[in-house]
Amino acid sequence: MAIIDSQVHSYEANTPKRPWHSVPNWPDHVTGDEMVAAMDTVGVDGAIFISAFSMYRYERELCSASANGSSRPLALVKPVDPDDPAVADVIADWKKTPGTVGIRIMMTKEARSGSPR
Repeated sequence: MAIIDSQVHSYEANTPKRPWHSVPNWPDHVTGDEMVAAMDTVGVDGAIFISAFSMYRYERELCSASANGSSRPLALVKPVDPDDPAVADVIADWKKTPGTVGIRIMMTKEARSGSPR
């Protein structure tokens, strides 16, 4: 039986090149290669990589880069902003990314602030 981790995040260290939006209580970095090595250690066969929203907001590059070149099943999920006027185009573009299996609709305080309750 294959073991698939349903939600993993990979991310680089907090640097000016790739600054974090906020600093969670997580390790300093977990690159895609480091995540795959950790999966090997515990016998995980595949994973769903989800872009770390708390760190990178709606960015997708690191999420898709984490899965590139891996020989194991790695699926990708990207957070999207439902209030972005171009959200349909963002989703259509993301759909073309190899390994994509879905999106994650992020309902942030910022998104709700302009909407009546």
